[in-house]
This record gives sequence, C-alpha cells and structure tokens, in this order.
Amino acid sequence: MAYSGLLYLFYMTAVFLLSRLLSSDPAKAITPGYWEPPSILNLNIKTGGLGIEDALYMFFVGGIAAALYEVVFSFRVSKKSNKHLKKDYALWVGLLAGVLVFVLTPINAVYLFIFLQLFGAVAIVWQRRDLLRHALLGGAFFMILYAILFLIFKALFPSFLNNYYHLERTSHVWLFGIPLEEFLYSLTLGMMWAPIYEYAHQVKDRSNKQQSSGHRRVFAAVGGARR
Repeated sequence: MAYSGLLYLFYMTAVFLLSRLLSSDPAKAITPGYWEPPSILNLNIKTGGLGIEDALYMFFVGGIAAALYEVVFSFRVSKKSNKHLKKDYALWVGLLAGVLVFVLTPINAVYLFIFLQLFGAVAIVWQRRDLLRHALLGGAFFMILYAILFLIFKALFPSFLNNYYHLERTSHVWLFGIPLEEFLYSLTLGMMWAPIYEYAHQVKDRSNKQQSSGHRRVFAAVGGARR
C-alpha cells in the first residue's frame, strides 16, 4: 500500500504539472474547470487543482486501490519475483494516451486522468494476461467503494456539488446525483492501480487458503517420512 500510494502520488502529480504546461485555459484545468472547492491556504485555486488535500488523497487512494482486491479475495502478494512476467511501458502508454486526448480535444483535464488510467490498465493486461481479472474486479470494487463514500459525503453536505462543481466541459451526465466522470475516474483508477504492484515487481497473488493447504501438505509429507 505504501509503495502504490507513493507511486500514485508522484506519478499523478507529474501528470498534473504536465497538464498545466500543455494548456493555460482555465476551463480545461481541474480548478476551476471541473470544480473549485475550498482548500488549505487556497492552494487549489493558486495551482489550478493541486493542494495539500489532493496530495493526501492521491497517496491514500493509490494504496487502497492497490490492496482492495487482495483483501476481498484473501490473497497475499508473492515475495518472489519472476523475470518471465513482463513489465515495462504501461505507465508511459497511459501518459501518452491521456496527453493526446487532452491536447487534441477541448474537454476538461479530468479526462486526461481517466484516459491515462484506462490505457495504462489496457497496457498492463496486454503484457500480463494473468492480471485481467485483477484489473477488472479491482476497478469495480474501488468504484463501488468510491461511490458509497461519495453518497455518504453528499448526504452530509447536500449543497457541495451545486456550490463547487463546474462541469462545463464534461458529459453533464449524473448517476445517483454524482457526475459520471467520478465513476469513470474511480473505475479506471482501480483498473490500473489494483494490479500495479504485481506488474511493477513481476509477482503474482497467492491465495491464503492455497498457501495454508500447501503448508499442510508439506507438514504431512515430513511427518510421513519421519514415520
């Protein structure tokens, strides 16, 4: 979780800074083009969408998205890397795809993150077919968790979306009172980041039950040999 959280923090911060270099149009920036929430030291408005809260958010969601699949299915990440398991360019593929969408269209920067994560996930699965289920279910689980927490937040602060969201260059589609882009962002985040540790470290998940069963077989064999 620590590795994945830090990686997401540094990677997405770099992507955000790149987006600011590629376009100075305020409507394409996260702030104020997508939303304009109050923030500590008013950094969101000063930077165009990157504040202290955003840094904390990126660290925590990166860690949660990476670990959620293992928690649900009681998997443990193998400690042994396998050099035959491919890794390399998924982060670069995602970055290139997101930048092209951002530069060639007038849509908001939130789509830069969505397409970056979508194509990054596709690149991971293309190289590691064994991570397809991990990516799809990891994305679904994180989107569901994200939506539940969003609905709780919306119930606590019912006027927040109307006061601080500016969706001029988005789809204008709402699901359960939440912008469609929030669902797409959380889904693609989970799809790319759920398997990111396994991909980057060239390892696989192992079931705790399988591991315990394997230990029992070893102990039984040793006991039989002793007898």
